Amino acid sequence: MSVVAQGIRGVKEQGPVRIPKDVLDELEAVRQYARAGVLDIPTLRYVAMERDKPALVVWIDGHASEYGRGLLDGFQAED
Repeated sequence: MSVVAQGIRGVKEQGPVRIPKDVLDELEAVRQYARAGVLDIPTLRYVAMERDKPALVVWIDGHASEYGRGLLDGFQAED
């Protein structure tokens, strides 16, 4: 199996990105407000700050790669 195939297989097996429920709620509120998926982090941070969603801003600051993966694989609230 090629290195690329192994990498793709590893990502697909991970499933949705698990994030705290309050962060997921704030992310959904921002996405609804923007009426679209927010693809870039600076825009996401800006809209989150405008909409008073501090948990999302703090999470994004420490989890940029997970956000990118979540755009592809989806998000799921942690238990």
